Amino acid sequence: MDNLTFTEEKNKFEDTLNKVNKAYDVLNNSLKVVGKDNLEKLKDLRENPETSGADFHFFLEQLNQENTAFNLRDKLTRVDEFANMVKQPYFARIDIKNEDEKKSLYIGKFGYTEKEPVIIDWRAKIASIYYKYRYPQKKVTYIVDDNKFIYDLDLKRTFDIDNGVLIKYYNNDIQLDESEIILDKLSKRTGGVLEDIVETIQESQLNIIESDPRKICIVQGCVGSGKSTVAIHKLSHIFFNHPNLIRPERSIIIAKNQILISYLSTLFPKLGIFDVKYQTLRELMVHIIFRENLKLNYDFNNQNILNFDINKINDLRSDIDLIHESTSKKIIDLFLNQDFETFGGFKYSKINTPLENITEAINDLEEEEIMQRQQYEEDPKSVKSLFYKENIKVLKKIIKKLQSIKEELVHRIFINILKKYGINQNDKYGYYQTLLYLSIYLELFGFKKFKKYEYCVVDEGQDFGLLEFYLLGKIIIRGRFCILGDLNQSIFENAINDWDDIKTTIVDAKNSQRFILDTNYRSTKPIIDLANNVINKFTNNFLPKSINRNGSEPKINNFDNFDLLKQDLSSVIKDDYDNLDKSIGFICMTQRSFDYIKATLSNQDYDKNKIIELNQNNKINYIPRGIYFMHFNDCKGLEFSKVYILELNLSKINSYLNAKKAFVAITRAMNELIIYNVTND
Repeated sequence: MDNLTFTEEKNKFEDTLNKVNKAYDVLNNSLKVVGKDNLEKLKDLRENPETSGADFHFFLEQLNQENTAFNLRDKLTRVDEFANMVKQPYFARIDIKNEDEKKSLYIGKFGYTEKEPVIIDWRAKIASIYYKYRYPQKKVTYIVDDNKFIYDLDLKRTFDIDNGVLIKYYNNDIQLDESEIILDKLSKRTGGVLEDIVETIQESQLNIIESDPRKICIVQGCVGSGKSTVAIHKLSHIFFNHPNLIRPERSIIIAKNQILISYLSTLFPKLGIFDVKYQTLRELMVHIIFRENLKLNYDFNNQNILNFDINKINDLRSDIDLIHESTSKKIIDLFLNQDFETFGGFKYSKINTPLENITEAINDLEEEEIMQRQQYEEDPKSVKSLFYKENIKVLKKIIKKLQSIKEELVHRIFINILKKYGINQNDKYGYYQTLLYLSIYLELFGFKKFKKYEYCVVDEGQDFGLLEFYLLGKIIIRGRFCILGDLNQSIFENAINDWDDIKTTIVDAKNSQRFILDTNYRSTKPIIDLANNVINKFTNNFLPKSINRNGSEPKINNFDNFDLLKQDLSSVIKDDYDNLDKSIGFICMTQRSFDYIKATLSNQDYDKNKIIELNQNNKINYIPRGIYFMHFNDCKGLEFSKVYILELNLSKINSYLNAKKAFVAITRAMNELIIYNVTND
């Protein structure tokens, strides 16, 4: 690092920081118009995990209405961005030139402009040069609205900044392996919460982030490849570059369980995302039932699985098509009647549901009836009045017959198709029965109050079944999905086996964009080697590649009985708690190990704020330095610096499913892995 260059960069950094701080002060002063008490309440609502959702947005909307011209929502977003910028205004610099201009651009997590850009937002199209090109070179390009811009990249420089202080810089030239930068960033992570990757986005990840949001995006990403993080960065990129096409408040993230949903949400504020919805599919279904006022008797704890394979999906589609054809024919035949043909001309559309078509036809005729009645009432004694009077009678007859078609659809056809697929209307519905009911209801009737979302991210997509994707495909506009997952981590019955299966459920998936992420950035090489050795006995597909991050070998401790395991583990837990400087996860493969860990960590000597039980019924506050404990089924998608797996016997893995379970548990570990096993039970 050249001292003169460092001095120049330090002066530039301090000048930028001064500009940012001044702008931050001006913005904070402008917020005083809202009132100190209101601002404090907003802050408390946003920071409290129990109220940071609906309560926060409800109160914010109230203040927005009281201060319409002030644009409070945008100003609060900028406050959060400036709070980040005063700690780290930017992280990189690129120098570019062509025949017309030469400029130095400083790139940060958020942009800031005075008369000229001071900081370029990482989501700006021009910033893609930093991510796409590893070292300075001629004729680099970026594209805006199908227009290609060509420059020479003269300098690519990365900064190390710690809480508002420039520590060092390093130039990225052809001699520097950028994995060194990634390794340096990874070494500072503690796990337990998702971290943004703005500074280290790789080209393969950038391709996903920048892909067309109007097309479905399917990502097969190996374990630890940053799938979830990439998905949230993609949302941030979409909201920045397509604000009129896709809005945060009309976007949703779907995951299989509440634990993962809460974990993903830890990254939203770091990327300036505050309005996006995030729910499990169960929660979304409850929301639909409530919005549509459906009188369903359901119990989602009932997991009576319906074997809904590709053939069943195709059968359902065929049945829906037949209902469309039948309904269309009934309407057409109705207007072929000589008495009714005068009022024909209605065009049936399969884009709409059968009920929506019937309702539209009825509405058109009711409007016509009103017009005929007005004509009649203008001069009821004229010769034409008899003509209008007769038309009104005919219109009433047609409407009555259309009402009969509607009644038949609702009370006979709908009930019969439910029965065909094993659903009786008076039963208590389990999770999958409710899925099927809502799917058929939506196909035949549509939703009246529930609005479709403009974009959807599905995380851990390999855990979803065809029927789940079928419903999702109907409530997202034009197939705007980003679906991410890893088939080697598919451990649930009824889940998809191949990404091509999605094409059978989401029609727009036929033109999908497909991506593969094959590098693990989470775990050390010894941990990845162990995980691959477990699963490669059954498959060699999509195995994670290591970036050769050094670390200690995983430890496997075998005990003759469970009592001996507990004796050893009790002292280990105490030592970890006393030296807690990272996230630690206890993954329990059996109920007895979970019960033991829970009882041990309930010790009153331990600070309860540092002990987190991952339970789908609890609101979870994720922290970077804490001890987490969980059943195996609740560890998907998470990562911890140090992991204990309790009662996992690697020598007894004899099926692909069990291998995948072990693979998932092992790869939660970033730096240290200890496996405890009982050999003689």
